[in-house]
Amino acid sequence: MLFLIDYENVGNAGMKGCEYLDARDHVIIFYSEARKNVERRVMEAISSCGCVFEVCKLCQAGKNALDFYIVSRLGELIGGGYDGSAVIVSQDGGFRAVRDYWEKRAKHRRRMYLAPSIEDGIVTCDEKNARTSELKRLRETLNIGGYYCLYTEKIRIRSILEKLFEGTEYEDVTDEIQSLIQGKEKTPKIIYLGSLHRFGRKHGLEIYQKLRECEELRPKGTAEK
Repeated sequence: MLFLIDYENVGNAGMKGCEYLDARDHVIIFYSEARKNVERRVMEAISSCGCVFEVCKLCQAGKNALDFYIVSRLGELIGGGYDGSAVIVSQDGGFRAVRDYWEKRAKHRRRMYLAPSIEDGIVTCDEKNARTSELKRLRETLNIGGYYCLYTEKIRIRSILEKLFEGTEYEDVTDEIQSLIQGKEKTPKIIYLGSLHRFGRKHGLEIYQKLRECEELRPKGTAEK
């Protein structure tokens, strides 16, 4: 992806998501003397991710001057053969005209997006890759109370497992054992098969038997059959 960042407009807020950049990207920061400083972590994330990285400083201040720089560089790159997705990172509504031109009026239509940050640009572009899926997952909204209930239950089970396997050869793998028993549709059969698959028949059977015999891990209102 190509990111043309109107840093004078978005500042540090527009750099959100820079840690998700990679070697497939091309990043250009357009800035002016009026806004020339950026957080160190942003520059280090961009320079270390392997992407093509450029900066372009405004030579002389003027109305919409930096916008013209961005549009000119975009045309230069497309004219030079770039045919991937492009994102102008800015909150300036005037760039909608640029998007409309390349998407509707240009001879060869381009995937052109406007976004207030790098992260929003990645999500809006919606490429079918791991970083897009991860960002969508992280941006899901959760019920605070519901999430806290799951969190406290996780802590409770962790404490039970640590006590259950304390002093055994399995005390260092309680995190793995917890992943076997927590989650949706974790029936006894699924836990049993998962234990055998992860720890082998002998150890898997031993672990499953201890889990099965632990009354604190049984759902309330149930009894061992």
